[in-house]
Amino acid sequence: MADSDFEYYEGMERIMGTVFRLHAFHPPGWGGRMREAADRLFDALVEDDRRLSIYAEDSEINRINAQAGGRPVAVSEDTYRLLEEARRWWEFTGGLFDVTVGALMRAWGYYREAPLPGPEPPEVKDAPGLTGCDKLELDPLNRTARLARPGMLIDLGGFAKGWCVQQRSAILADAGLADFVISAGTSTVLARGAPAGAEGWPTQLENFGAERTRLDSLTLRDRAVSVSANYRNALSGPGGLAVRHIMNPVTFEPVTQIRRVVVAGPRADDCEALSTALLVQGGPSGWFDLSGRTGYEAFFEFPTRD
Repeated sequence: MADSDFEYYEGMERIMGTVFRLHAFHPPGWGGRMREAADRLFDALVEDDRRLSIYAEDSEINRINAQAGGRPVAVSEDTYRLLEEARRWWEFTGGLFDVTVGALMRAWGYYREAPLPGPEPPEVKDAPGLTGCDKLELDPLNRTARLARPGMLIDLGGFAKGWCVQQRSAILADAGLADFVISAGTSTVLARGAPAGAEGWPTQLENFGAERTRLDSLTLRDRAVSVSANYRNALSGPGGLAVRHIMNPVTFEPVTQIRRVVVAGPRADDCEALSTALLVQGGPSGWFDLSGRTGYEAFFEFPTRD
């Protein structure tokens, strides 16, 4: 916990389509050291965005997408580790968490502004053959990744944010900082230590807009939280029906019931994967549950009005 005479620092940068914020307390006289650590953090996150974004034509992810059904693509060590972790989560959740859901998203009308390969999006009926991390081939010896079929797409989505926040927080810890919080927009928050005299960092959670939530804040200390919700973005589908942006990789349809899942636990990347998969599942049990995941808890909410 920060001493009462520690100084406060706040920084922000727009990365990965959202605003990343850093709040920290540091000892007096550490101003230059603090700014240097913050610069290293944000520079690393900007580089992560360049490597991982589906909206950057020359990202490593889009190089894999462009070669779907073709040759393996050499990737950086960080990208390879991230893809390995994503595939493990696909296995653990029985396919409910799936970073190859991109073809399904595209079939339902998303990614219109992304520089993706192929002239036409696939049809929804083709999605079963174009999704599933069993078709994501990873070669640890050559550190390559390959999508087995043409038309497949990787979209790391919020998982990339959680993973990057978790990994890059080490930059601050290595600089000697013990009391800080990193937030990636409304998606992921990772807290270490606490302000002076406080139990933890007070953290506001995204809600349902004008509608009420039972859980609108948490106090975090050496923990992370992720919020997954399907009321943020929607396209107009057939008959004017809303096509919400979270897809079910098992049924190959959008998740239609509006809901929000909050997962808190030790790691930001794990919270992201769990919150997404649990939102798709629609409850705490089904294809998988949190048994064996020590220290993680999930909160399910549906919109209610005053």
